Amino acid sequence: MRQLLFLAFMFVSSVTVAQSLGPFKLNASLGYASPADRSGDKDGSKGGFVYSLEPQYEIGRHLDVGVRFEQAFIQRPEVLGNIIFFDSQAKSLMSGALTLTYTVGKSTAFRPYVGGGVSFYRAAASEQQVMGAANTTLFYALPVTNKLGGLLRAGIKFWQFNVEAAYNFLDDTTVINEFTNAKLIGKNEYFSLKAGYTLGGKLH
Repeated sequence: MRQLLFLAFMFVSSVTVAQSLGPFKLNASLGYASPADRSGDKDGSKGGFVYSLEPQYEIGRHLDVGVRFEQAFIQRPEVLGNIIFFDSQAKSLMSGALTLTYTVGKSTAFRPYVGGGVSFYRAAASEQQVMGAANTTLFYALPVTNKLGGLLRAGIKFWQFNVEAAYNFLDDTTVINEFTNAKLIGKNEYFSLKAGYTLGGKLH
């Protein structure tokens, strides 16, 4: 609930700034996200809804710097020894990223763009269990994911609208059982396809 209230506050504040100061703008986007590493029907990974809010500042006709807040409702693959696949208990990945976006061309109607950024990602903990020898239960507790990563993206702007594809790079989350020395891996990387609208800013 606090997270939703914070995002709502950020949205309202950013809209106010974007409408009053020309170089400032706010992009709001939503779409579909999917784990990058999937093994078909064998694993418990699932794609899902993704949304983002990104206040930006135009530092040049072609260049924007921004801060992207994103939440992707995906279930990552969690794999034990490349053999056993689990349904993740972590239901989403949240992130905050510093971004830089370069827009190509001078037309206001059609402008391709590319960009990248450095991001901090967070996902909830996830615990799995399997039956071992002599009916013993072995537990594998993946910790809360707090990791630095990066993103690359490319898209097209149509006036104030845009469509974008992005890839989010970040390391796996792992845990090793002290008795069996087997490793459970949560594969965090994901890609997204979103459509958005930009409030404020300058039309060139």
